[in-house]
Amino acid sequence: KMISCFIQSSFLDKHLNLKNGKNFFSRKFSNKNKKKFLPFKNITLNVIKNNLNSVENPNKNTDIKDKFLSWLSYNNVFIFNKSTWGRAPHQCFVSNETTDEGESCGRGLLAFKKIQQGEKLIEIPENLILSVDKDQNEKDGYDFLNEYDSLGIFLIQQFTMGDKSKWKIYFNILPREEDLNLGFRWNIHDVIFLRGSKTLNASLYLKEKIKMQFLRLEKNVFCKNRLKYPKSIFNIKQWEWALSILLSRAIFLQNLKKVSLVPYADFMNHNPFSTSYIDSKKISFSQNHEIVMYADKDYNKFDQIFTTYGQKNKPGTFASLWFYFRKKSF
Repeated sequence: KMISCFIQSSFLDKHLNLKNGKNFFSRKFSNKNKKKFLPFKNITLNVIKNNLNSVENPNKNTDIKDKFLSWLSYNNVFIFNKSTWGRAPHQCFVSNETTDEGESCGRGLLAFKKIQQGEKLIEIPENLILSVDKDQNEKDGYDFLNEYDSLGIFLIQQFTMGDKSKWKIYFNILPREEDLNLGFRWNIHDVIFLRGSKTLNASLYLKEKIKMQFLRLEKNVFCKNRLKYPKSIFNIKQWEWALSILLSRAIFLQNLKKVSLVPYADFMNHNPFSTSYIDSKKISFSQNHEIVMYADKDYNKFDQIFTTYGQKNKPGTFASLWFYFRKKSF
């Protein structure tokens, strides 16, 4: 079972070259540089370590998930699968392991019962999302920051607050640093296997863009107030982590005109055929909004609930989200 997980969680093209990896590098590089390349060693050990940890702690993911669901309930997110006064049971439940056409999708949402097209699937209070108000940036003199700049800084600040952060339990369920092996974070040992594909250019472009973004913020924001933005926290490694989270999980809420992290809603996996968008909706007789999504089709019990991340090409998706589409929807 562990070997199967190892194969599924690794980039297959690398392991097809595993037997002749040494010869591969000796053909592509001079003898002077050949000793610098130790392909597969670090990746293999990390993947095996992660799989062993999951075997040794089979209940760890379940405990984290249960705490997260309790946190959602405490913050007025209705996730109960039993009817209450005036409310039908919630239609979904979280599964730590989901599949799509036989392939693992990781954690996702499944249908608790039959769902009809048009049913509301999620309701998240606006005060639970992570977002940054543009007006606040203008007051702080940072009106030159874009949404990803502001949200990335806010995410790092909240994460380093630990137990003092409102979203501490949400952060616990996010992917770990070692699991965020997105294309633009690969080192030279890994990127070399993308030669000849459009994905290589997409990964290198995104890597350079994020680096330049950090250097711009370092010059115009961080270095001007080290008390608020200490170098031990606001560095390139932390910035790559923050952007990895945002690129893979952030949602643009069309009605609110803002990029946000939406706890629970971001459990849903992408399907290129889905037409369900996550967006905000004004609550009747109130000035507040809630984050909602409606079913784009009928679902049977235990079907996986999908959303769409929008139309994306393969290289761009792989570089920022770390997966490929097998099927074309457009």
